[in-house]
Amino acid sequence: MQLLANCRAILLATPLVLAGCSADEHDHPDLVSGKQLYEHHCAPCHKADGSGIFLKGAPANRETDLSVWQIIHKVQQGTGEKSGMPSFEKMPQQEAAKIAVYLKQLGKE
Repeated sequence: MQLLANCRAILLATPLVLAGCSADEHDHPDLVSGKQLYEHHCAPCHKADGSGIFLKGAPANRETDLSVWQIIHKVQQGTGEKSGMPSFEKMPQQEAAKIAVYLKQLGKE
């Protein structure tokens, strides 16, 4: 019973934790590479190596089958409240594209 209650508490808190991963602010002229942008926006939840953080509910993303365009869409639109992936609607498409290309390269390392 206690284990079930603990699991529910973790699942209910997951969207709140993920929402704090990175703000949808993009005034960071010093971040120009895909790696820098990924580390700023994505690594707090998905880790720098893309292996994910299970307790935050953030899956590994380094070996994704998504295309670059699908990643861009997911980054900008999020995945909804159920998964907790925040949207970065204010993120310029060029920035999202750099992240997506870097992520695809990360999966090949």
